[in-house]
Order: sequence, then structure tokens, then C-alpha cells
Amino acid sequence: MPDVFLHVGLYKTGTTTIQGALAATAEQLAAAGVLFPGGHRAQRLAAYDLLGQRVGGEQRGEAAGALGRLVDLVAAHDGPTVVVSEEELSLARPRQARRLVRALEGHRVHVVIGARDMARTLVSAWQQTIVNGGSTTWADFVASVRGQEGAPPSEGVSFHWRHDLLRVVDTWSSAVPVERIRLVTVPPRGTPGTALLARFAAAADLPDGWPGEQQVVRNVSLGAAELEVVRRLNEAVGGTFNATQHRFVIEAGIRSRLAGATARPLELPPEHLAWARSYGERLAAEVGRRGLTVHGAISDLVPPDAAATGPALDDVTDAELLAATRAALASIALDHGQLFRRYRRAFVEREGRLPGPTEVLTSQLRAGGFWVRKRAVHHADRHPLVERASRAYLDRTSPSWRLLPGRTDTTGPTDG
Repeated sequence: MPDVFLHVGLYKTGTTTIQGALAATAEQLAAAGVLFPGGHRAQRLAAYDLLGQRVGGEQRGEAAGALGRLVDLVAAHDGPTVVVSEEELSLARPRQARRLVRALEGHRVHVVIGARDMARTLVSAWQQTIVNGGSTTWADFVASVRGQEGAPPSEGVSFHWRHDLLRVVDTWSSAVPVERIRLVTVPPRGTPGTALLARFAAAADLPDGWPGEQQVVRNVSLGAAELEVVRRLNEAVGGTFNATQHRFVIEAGIRSRLAGATARPLELPPEHLAWARSYGERLAAEVGRRGLTVHGAISDLVPPDAAATGPALDDVTDAELLAATRAALASIALDHGQLFRRYRRAFVEREGRLPGPTEVLTSQLRAGGFWVRKRAVHHADRHPLVERASRAYLDRTSPSWRLLPGRTDTTGPTDG
């Protein structure tokens, strides 16, 4: 019976690294009888289809039927192993998990779940909300997650919905036996980057030596000042960006160029460390009580007892803000320049040549004149002077206007 390994997240547990390695080694895995069906994009669309989630941009309308297409790829595979990796599956409800497992009837389904300590998850999740367009301050975010009185509830609800390890375990254990649920803990900071991939390989029964020499792909992280610049930019642009535009400008543009340029990485401030350690200790005890198979160490769920030093995450100096803003402006300028060159190439390919300076100037002047005339028509009802000017213009330029009953001048000049 073929084995299907569903890697369902959680968010912020190295999923991008794992998915990048799976995609880069898909051919190597196929040669060993392991299918990574359709690539990551197909798997994300299938998860959207399962959950009923719909997104805009290039994926609009593509989710319908994506789950069936993915199941067909799995069914057609004649090898021993299939690996699907998509953190959106961590949002599944029990009936949706059971539906997916039923669709994979004839296969032995295993579930792989990633887990990370609260200290790193908390600051990483706040960063992601900002990169995705949010403008919540760190103080409000952490207060909401901790459920403190008076804190805005939405961020905390969203955080726990996405990062509740026990909820995800309960959901998937309603669809597969608990002995087929495997937990992969994210190694502590300072561990070689290959350690997480080695743990995942063991959990998903991947071939020895996977992923070989393939480059490790990581989400790039911003520092405190850079993130504050992006947060303020989000406040300024508000809802004027759609999701696709925001990803292009912020995630693919500013974030990629600002990453790694800070002297102040995001680390949990010391006043929250005791709370994060207490949470981690209780979580580790509950994981142990449930008898889950763990790849890594349960103790990795407890943050080390060594707090960060320095200012709070949202305590950023003017000098830090200035440097980060300068870097963000440079990033936007570089992207704008690339878009301009792309536009010019597309224009030449379509029209055969670029307009000359004189053509540009005279065309702009004509556009300005047309705009003035149009505005005058729209304001004629409210301004008597504009009304008289508009009628005088018709008297001079419109032969049909001069033919109206009651008008005597039908021979006036027209405006060429």
C-alpha cells in the first residue's frame, strides 16, 4: 500500500525551506519512487479548494477542482511514496481532514506537523502580519496574543488559529491513527540549517542523503527598524493596494532588499520570556502525554532561558528609521526603474518605435486642453460664468447648436 505524507505546517516552522528543497529535488525524488505531485503551487490550490478559500490575483478561479486534480496525480503514481507540503492544511476542520483522507483511499496516510518555540514564533508571526499589509504595533500584537485585558482581540485570535499545535493534532487525529502523526520540531537557533531538513526527511521517510547539496531556501527576515518602516508605509497606503500589488511592492521588493541589513534582529523582549517558557513547558508536557512520534526534541518547544538585550522591538531611533527609510526608497526606485524599462520594451514591441520629445509634449498639451473643456462642462450648472463661456463655445464651434429653434445665428465660424 503506497504511503502519502501530508505535511500540514504549522506556519512559521520552516515550511518555505522544506518546500523549496522538495521542489528543487523533485526529479531526484521521482527517481527514488517519491512523488511531489504537481509542485507546491498545485498543492496550495488543492488546499484552497479543500478549505473553501479563494484568493485574488493570478490564482483567481483556479482553485475549483484543484483538489481532484491533485488526488488524480497521487492515484496515478506507481511508486511507494507521495509527499504533499502545504501549511494551509493546518487550517482544516476535522470534517475537511477526513474528506481529504477519504479521497486518498487505497493509500496509507501519514501527517507531518512542524512545531517551533513560542519566543521565535511570536516575533516571526508579527513580522508576517506587517509584511502582509498589517499595521499593528508590537505592543498591541503581543498583548492580543497573550490575551491581556483591553488588548484588541483580532490579532490574538488569528495567531492562535494559525499556531495552535494541539488543535491541529486533534483535527488530523480524527482522520488518521495517532501513531501515524509525526511531529518535527524546529531546531534551536544556531543549529546548522540542514538539521531541520534532516528531521523532516526522517519524518517523511525520504531517501538517505536528501536533499543532498541543494541550496537551503529561507524566508528573509527584517530587523526592527526596517519592519517599522514597512508598518508605517502600510498605514499610509491603507487599502489602496490589493493583495497582489502589496506582495509585489513589499514582499518581493522592499523585503528582499532590506533583509539582512540590520544590526537589530527580531528577538522576543525579556519581559515576555517567562510567559513564553511557561507556555512551552506546558505544551511539551501535553505533546509527551499524547504519545506523538517526535523527530527532534520535545525540549525544542521551550525557549532557552536567555533573553534578548537592548530596546523594545517598537523602540526605534530616528537614525535607525532614517537609514531604513533610505534603503526602502532605494528599493522602490530600483523596482520602478525596472518596470519602466519593461514598459518601454513592451511599447516598442507593440508600436515599433518610442514617441519623440516633441510628440510627447504636444500630446500632453492636447490632453490638458481636453481636460479643461471636460471640467468646464461638468461645472457649467454651478458657475454662471462657466455656463456663459460654455454656451459661447457652442455658439462658435457647434453648427447643430446654432440650428436649435430660437437661435438666429446659423452662419458663425467653426473651430477647426
